[in-house]
Parts: sequence; C-alpha cells; structure tokens
Amino acid sequence: MDKQLFPPNMSAKDKLDNLQAMAYSTEETSYFKVLTQEELDERRETLTENYIKISDLESEKKQVTENIKAQQKPMQVENVELLQTLKTKSERIEGVLYHVDDQESGMMNSYDVNGDFIQSRRLKPNERQGSMFKLNQISQ
Repeated sequence: MDKQLFPPNMSAKDKLDNLQAMAYSTEETSYFKVLTQEELDERRETLTENYIKISDLESEKKQVTENIKAQQKPMQVENVELLQTLKTKSERIEGVLYHVDDQESGMMNSYDVNGDFIQSRRLKPNERQGSMFKLNQISQ
C-alpha cells in the first residue's frame, strides 16, 4: 500500500475533493499520525519553551503569593487582637494609670489620662494611713 495516495504537488482542495469522491464513508474520530523528525523537533522546542514559561510563571506566582501573605499578616495579627478583645470584652492599652487611694472605703482606684475609671483593688497594708486616734492611743 502506498504511503501517499496523491502526488505531493496536488493542491489541498483537489486532494479533499478526490478523497470525498473516492470514500465509501466518512467518520469523525481521533487517530494517531506518525510524525517526521522535523515535526518531532518542533514539538520538543515547543515543550522546552512551555517549561521555561511555566517556570517563570511559577516564580512570579511565588512572589505574588508572598506579597499577598505580607499584606495579610498585619490584618491577621489585628484579627487575633480583635478576637481576644471581643472574648474578654476589654482591650489592652499601653499608657499611664493614676492610682488614687480612698482611705475611707479601703480601696485603691485606678484612672487613665482622661480620668476614666479603670479598676479598683483593696489597699495594701503599707498604703493604709493610720488614724489620728490610733496614734494618740499608742503615744499615751
């Protein structure tokens, strides 16, 4: 059986017309065609170019991913703090507290720079002031 049905110099339209006239039937399908060395070399070159492009894209993807992670990091840290704030219903603040003793109630009250009440606790023994009455009794 001949490898070529038509002469190489015949036009593609003439080949198609002759094939349609000669064919008993036609079928739309997929099939394998043996490639020439030149066609194989073209495919190898395309494969190499594709691998190079994929490698470049992977590097670019890695950089973009790192940039996105860098942008996400501050928000993730903030979210952890916000979650803790919502859980405890209080917020950690760096600042000055002013402790004011209330000798009558025996409490030490703490206020922030705006004068807002923050917390209170019992006075420690060394923070208590002795009364004048007790001092007078001891000295007698």
